[in-house]
Amino acid sequence: MPFCFDPFKSLNITAAGVSSCCLMTPWEVDNIDFYNDATLQEIRSQWNKNEWPDACSLCKKSENEGFRSRRQDIPAWMLGNNVTDTSVELIRLDYWCGNMCNLRCAICGPDNSIAWQKELGISKLDRNHVTNYKWDQIDISKLKWVHFNGGEPLLNKEHLDLLKAIPAPENVILNYNTNGTVRASIELVSLWEKFKLVQLDFSIDDIGERFEYQRYPARWDEVVSNLFWYRDTMPVNIMFDIAATVSILNASNQDNIRVWFSENFSTNRVTDPIRYRTQPASGVLEIDKNVQNAKNYLDQIDKRRGTSWAKVFPELVPILNKSINIKP
Repeated sequence: MPFCFDPFKSLNITAAGVSSCCLMTPWEVDNIDFYNDATLQEIRSQWNKNEWPDACSLCKKSENEGFRSRRQDIPAWMLGNNVTDTSVELIRLDYWCGNMCNLRCAICGPDNSIAWQKELGISKLDRNHVTNYKWDQIDISKLKWVHFNGGEPLLNKEHLDLLKAIPAPENVILNYNTNGTVRASIELVSLWEKFKLVQLDFSIDDIGERFEYQRYPARWDEVVSNLFWYRDTMPVNIMFDIAATVSILNASNQDNIRVWFSENFSTNRVTDPIRYRTQPASGVLEIDKNVQNAKNYLDQIDKRRGTSWAKVFPELVPILNKSINIKP
């Protein structure tokens, strides 16, 4: 029967509100109360009844489409960290750092990237630049795991205050989704050395020119240089993963991406092997969405940026010009 640990052990904090994980749409709260929040209590009640909560639809959708979901991955982590009960206790924190970002990824948009807002012509006065700083409303004393996302979390200085406030960092695992264009500061690396483990999930969906289109305006050679810098200079408690978002743009190229990383980004670190993990895209570039909408979206991007999806992804030309879908 279906069950998820997250509502009992995890909290996601964004500028918009809270939820039990980063895949769930957050709801507004006046004050964060992990134990007594009415919506969290209802979600817990539904899981205890072996019912899929409506709020957990993304995991259900992922599983139905053959992807591994967060719900399926959580039990292994819990057992590995000696968590076997469903008592309500905050040990995992997903923390959205804000929308400070230097990229305008094709799968993203203005809500999570201030750079996207600039591209869309939103005036500096009207841009919604958000920095999240709500962690001081919760009890962080029992945390075992903290996940940072954004935006680009390595451009966010405020999250260092959270790292400094964690009372027993040697018991805590940190996890970052980072786009690979930013090298961690000396101050941040010195903080990382105090933690049990730091996992950097590089959000890289493709290689070469294909990567540059999807993670615009990142440069592939610069990202590769940064990957090697992390591999060769980081303390031994830092490990690396590749987290790819599978969309209509890269679904047919997954084998080539895996081969590139196995041949070019292997290490001799104790945290080997480096994993290559995928998650489905959402929005207009989702694989099963109407391809005409995807074509219109990409045409709009090309018009603003002077790029050409047809040149970079020639295999998609006959697909996006016809009303058919592709499968990964």
